[in-house]
Amino acid sequence: MDKRLKLIWMWIKKYKHPLRVLGGIFFGMGLLAAFFWISGFDIEPVAFSLGMMSSLFLASPSVAEYFLPDRKPVRDMSFEEILDFIPKTDPSEDWHGISREWASERFLKEDPRLRFRAKFIDDGIHCEDSTEDWANRHPDKRATGYWYELYYDGAFLDRFILVSVDGGRADLPPPDLQTKEISQFDYHSQRYMTI
Repeated sequence: MDKRLKLIWMWIKKYKHPLRVLGGIFFGMGLLAAFFWISGFDIEPVAFSLGMMSSLFLASPSVAEYFLPDRKPVRDMSFEEILDFIPKTDPSEDWHGISREWASERFLKEDPRLRFRAKFIDDGIHCEDSTEDWANRHPDKRATGYWYELYYDGAFLDRFILVSVDGGRADLPPPDLQTKEISQFDYHSQRYMTI
């Protein structure tokens, strides 16, 4: 879906109550114009136009819901909804980032208050020399774990680890110790931070 169209649907969903109020006002004006038209005044085009405007404002929230179902603005999401939402976004289209030698930050273009942050110095380092078997199976055995943090509007939401393996050529989330599997959120978090 075109990004501009998506933003329009999101805007309509955000302001659905004022749009419905406007629709009600146009409906009332159209009803009043219809009474004048029935009384013999030649204002049929005005009554028709007001009725069409009423329909446009009253129907737009339903149309937006059709094109973006079950999608709330990020600011209205709960913690669990945010964690479910992130894997459904596109890392290259929906996120933008800034990286420096000592830190990296990526934010959601739609709502820049949702962001991932990482520091590659001091308290951003989880483990300077990771010796896990899965992390050292690369030509360059150096592996360093870093904390990556998820924030919304400056409030800390979650923290996870990505391990820089093969001398910094790739960043991987550590697998679960028992199952050796990576959670969907951790997998997608890695995709957002390494673009």
